[in-house]
Amino acid sequence: MNEDEIARGVARGLHEHQRRQADAQIRSMLSGLLLMAIGVIAFILLIRYG
Repeated sequence: MNEDEIARGVARGLHEHQRRQADAQIRSMLSGLLLMAIGVIAFILLIRYG
């Protein structure tokens, strides 16, 4: 293994780690938006029919 192969391996691992982090952030954001939408709908129903 020479330095170029090691550098490519490190870069590949870093890229994969960043991709996984981005996927987790997207899932977190979407779940937050879903919870907020449920809250808004529940609030509207409470005001309208409560």
